[in-house]
Amino acid sequence: MTGSVHVVHLYCAEQSAFGDDAVTALVTAEDRARLTPTMAARRRAEYLAGRALLRHALADRTGRDASSFTFTVTAAGKPECVGGPHVSVSHSGSLVLCAVADVPVGVDVETRPPRDVAGVSERYFTAAEARWVAAEPAQRFPMLWVLKEAYLKVLGVGLAGGLDSLECRLEPPVIAAGTAYGARAPQLVLLSGADAFVGVAATVERGPLAVALHGFPQGAPGALHTRLTILAATE
Repeated sequence: MTGSVHVVHLYCAEQSAFGDDAVTALVTAEDRARLTPTMAARRRAEYLAGRALLRHALADRTGRDASSFTFTVTAAGKPECVGGPHVSVSHSGSLVLCAVADVPVGVDVETRPPRDVAGVSERYFTAAEARWVAAEPAQRFPMLWVLKEAYLKVLGVGLAGGLDSLECRLEPPVIAAGTAYGARAPQLVLLSGADAFVGVAATVERGPLAVALHGFPQGAPGALHTRLTILAATE
């Protein structure tokens, strides 16, 4: 593959890193306006941590003040930075991740696969993928799931876009990918570690995709990003 390398900056944190001080310093009144009285405490904490990490990441990448960014949200819930880089946010368990890139990007992290792995893969994955998952379901299912979710986030459609709209053939360290409906296949990166799998997807005209890992707070010993390694990627 030829062309310039596109870098996705992936910011990784434990949700516990976002105490009251960190949230107050980063989250704006605009962000808090999206909170509702009926929002569950867990969902509220996830949202505030995600917005705090998103603003930290954008400030770190651009040099602008964290409060200076304005966001819109797609119908599928994906945040978009007005006049800024492409972004994507994901939560799972105690983890929160944010991707920032100069090309459309999606990120997904999973720490807890569903109980009925076989049923979900047979219903929502392609037939070839379901057969591959069946050989080692606990390990293989989340690998495919995070790649598919990341791709759907790039499109901005969420799960309504169909998990079978992207077919992945995984033979680490290589991912081969094809899409339904003649859409261009994304560049994909699969990471593992810290009892989690992380999928990154981006749509680029040409050139490979690289992932740069960043932690929050910066310099924290044993931070999440130091425990993630790249398992596979498209060539």
